[in-house]
Amino acid sequence: MVATWTPAASADYYTKQTAYYTGETGVEPRGVWFAPAGDHGLVDGAVVEAALFDRLFSGKDAEGQSLVTNGGGRINRVPAFDVTLSAPRSVSLMWALGGADTRSAIEAAHADAVRQTLQLVEKEAAFARRGRGGSRIERVSLSAAVFRHGESRPAEHADGFTFADPNLHTHCVILNLATRSDKSVGALHSTVLRDWKMATGATYHAALAAGVMKAGLQIDRIGSNGVFEIASVADETITYFSARRQEIVEELKTAGEHAERSAALAAAIARSSRKVKDKDGIDRELAWRDATRRIGFTAVAVIENQRRSFDDAGQHNEAVAERLAAIPAKLTETRSVFERRDVVRAVAEALVGSGLGAERIDVEVSKLLETAEVVELGRDRIGLPRYSTPEMVRIEREVVDMAAGMAKSLSFQIDGERLVADCRKRGLSEEQQIAVTYATGKAGIAVVEGAPGTGKTTLLAPAVTAWKTAGYRVVGAASAWRVANTLRDDLDIEARATASWLARAEHGLPFLDAKTVLIIDEAGLLASRDMHGLLTAARVAGAKVLLTGDRGQLQAIGAGSGLRLVAEAIEAVRVQTIVRQREAWARDAVAAFGRGQADKALAGFAERNLLIEADGEKAAVKAVVDRVDQYLGSSKPNSFLIVAKTNAEVAAISREVRTRLREKHLIRGEDIGIDAVTPSGHANRVDIAAGDQIRFLVRNDRVGVINGTVGRVIAVKPVGPGTDRAFRNHATLTVRIGDRTVQFDSSELTDEQGRARLGLAYASTIYGAQGATVEQTAVLVSPAFDRHDIYVAVSRARGETALVVDSRRIDKEMAAADLSLPEPDQDSRRRWLGERMAIAHIKQTTLDYLPSERDAPEPVRSRTWEADHAL
Repeated sequence: MVATWTPAASADYYTKQTAYYTGETGVEPRGVWFAPAGDHGLVDGAVVEAALFDRLFSGKDAEGQSLVTNGGGRINRVPAFDVTLSAPRSVSLMWALGGADTRSAIEAAHADAVRQTLQLVEKEAAFARRGRGGSRIERVSLSAAVFRHGESRPAEHADGFTFADPNLHTHCVILNLATRSDKSVGALHSTVLRDWKMATGATYHAALAAGVMKAGLQIDRIGSNGVFEIASVADETITYFSARRQEIVEELKTAGEHAERSAALAAAIARSSRKVKDKDGIDRELAWRDATRRIGFTAVAVIENQRRSFDDAGQHNEAVAERLAAIPAKLTETRSVFERRDVVRAVAEALVGSGLGAERIDVEVSKLLETAEVVELGRDRIGLPRYSTPEMVRIEREVVDMAAGMAKSLSFQIDGERLVADCRKRGLSEEQQIAVTYATGKAGIAVVEGAPGTGKTTLLAPAVTAWKTAGYRVVGAASAWRVANTLRDDLDIEARATASWLARAEHGLPFLDAKTVLIIDEAGLLASRDMHGLLTAARVAGAKVLLTGDRGQLQAIGAGSGLRLVAEAIEAVRVQTIVRQREAWARDAVAAFGRGQADKALAGFAERNLLIEADGEKAAVKAVVDRVDQYLGSSKPNSFLIVAKTNAEVAAISREVRTRLREKHLIRGEDIGIDAVTPSGHANRVDIAAGDQIRFLVRNDRVGVINGTVGRVIAVKPVGPGTDRAFRNHATLTVRIGDRTVQFDSSELTDEQGRARLGLAYASTIYGAQGATVEQTAVLVSPAFDRHDIYVAVSRARGETALVVDSRRIDKEMAAADLSLPEPDQDSRRRWLGERMAIAHIKQTTLDYLPSERDAPEPVRSRTWEADHAL
């Protein structure tokens, strides 16, 4: 981790290792205080003395009394927060092996970067709560003990040698003591401090990169959050000297997380599996030099190759200006509303590699926020600003206005009596009949929301029949091709992915007219921009739009929530009665998850032995596959589904399934490795053999597949490396898809980096599962699940749904979240999971922050809806 934020370990953890953490062994330098305000009698830059550190860590004054004036007697008070800033591994290698001058220069750059980062955190994220329930916040100063270290925990390396890798990092132990304006002492607003973690890391990277460049070293491989490496230090060298890091990454992979997305889990893994550091430090530099000889790495050669004079004129290069100018658009790719910390992080990222350090961040942030490209929408509940762009404000306001206008357009007419008769003939419930008659009203737009499994597709059938009988053309749209194809097959209509319809419109190929009804399924996944595009096309053409979906299920990947915006303007009809699950308790559990009553729902699963605890990730994967083992290799469609949160978890499950299919002799022949890519764009190596079930992750008209198409491999043959590096690892596959057989080369399905858009089809992420209906489901549940995730995952099966959890991972994350918790047991784990699964992360829109007196339209419904469609 390059920048982590965790509650500091217990006082006992620090005080037992006082000599190590305060530098008294001589291996590491003495810790120093960061205390610009001089709170608690501290002197900024003074050496950290063990006794004083221990006392303040415990929150006590010189007389042993609590410093905290409100709630200071809490036994479980978090004493401090450990913000750890770690140099990229190539920087640590050059610090350890580059000679005295290089070491001094890098140490100075690192120290300056740490200082600038803490200054930014103090300025931007240091608050104390005030008022009843902490409803107000007040800016405060920070006091932190800063400990610089130079090694990681010992770990076994690829060649079998065990030693501690060079790892230049600093623990910034921020005391949870906030001196307020009236001189009282309270606690820091830990949530704000934690939320600035990514911006903190980006700031450190920007400052360190500038210092490293001033020392004469070039940098490259600039990545997410500004992470970089020193040029000419090979990836293989970095990997070799990252043995401890690899241990943690491997455990994160098995847990289905990437380190940058799961800092808390990474920290918990590090704490739970760390070995005792070598405190005498006698052999560490000798071990490093021996290792460089074994792998052929020479730091001096890197210095000679990369040293250059710092070019001041390069500070204002065009690339940096372009990156800064692109920030507003980048920030609104996946959200409509962003915060100051997002702007700081984006600016810091943009500066990495320019030679400009953290001192320039505030200047560029101010310039950006003062331009017309960013607007302040308002303040959140604790008074911090929220921003967006004029484009997003316009788009989302126009969606509301268009929806309101279309709702008042009463030009669509059907035979109501025939519709009612058809509904009754099909056996629709009264609730479903009301939804159908509302959907087919005269208004130009309608919204039918419903919990998963309420039969939304069933109620669409009589509506489609009524529209077609009245002479209307009906077309369908959905975010995913798979869902669109289901609409096509179930309703006998033309249906496409939303992106396909919008692309046709952008190329001058209108797809709607005044005699068309557009059904948009799973509309909760529609982002604001896509909703704007579809409504614009419908309004111009005079077409009718019916939105079906559920705001409580998965949220849009893009910025904003199109369905929420439409619901601002028109009144939706909701179908509540779940019919998919056969057993009443299961239907009740799905509804409870949707309401945020996860503890109640989990109890129902536990009572029926369907909440299964496994000891470790491997055991959890085996347990989740055990639940559907009888179906493995079945040719019956929609018999089962395995669901997990991440692509990494899906890959682990697929490996286990393949092992079992090999044992059953359902997979045959040699595994052929293909360089592939996951749905989220990460590199992936996929082994494929005859008998494997694969999923296509891209549309290809020649092969006749779309994103989500599943087929069974009949034969696979490797193709030689050839001359094109992009297609070095590919194969020719013969695949059975439905009732047809196709043959293709995996190079026909590659992305811009030559990676095949193919994957195994034995498990699905939650996003891939939404809209599916199967007989039985097994869910690998993780602490990363929120209300939307569990709501979708448990609502797929008509029959049994089993939930499998990794108790070891839960214990680690519980400890990382609250160091004062007792030893976990089944009940405490279930309560903790329930709390996590009760949390909803509804996509915000710009309308959430616009002034309440804005001239927004009131929700409307067709004036003649009840008269025209009374049952």
